[in-house]
Amino acid sequence: MKNSPLAPLLAGALLLIGLMTAFISVRYYFSLKEYQKMQVEYAGITNKRNAVQALANESVEYSKTNSAIDPILFEFDLKPKPGATAPATGSKPGK
Repeated sequence: MKNSPLAPLLAGALLLIGLMTAFISVRYYFSLKEYQKMQVEYAGITNKRNAVQALANESVEYSKTNSAIDPILFEFDLKPKPGATAPATGSKPGK
């Protein structure tokens, strides 16, 4: 009986598909772990940003009763400087 060349070819294709599946599964596993780490970092950054924003808002409210904090607020642009005009939103003249 003759050996068919189709059997080794199909076995090789099955082996190749199995190796590709294993490789893709490993990449997916590590990508998912990295995604979960990034989610934790993102939540931490969001919490910090919210805390800083709340502190800035409280500082602006505090400056309404105690103006000694105003130089710090002016430095970080949390409160507009007195006498300063709002920046123009239109196009620049001369261009």
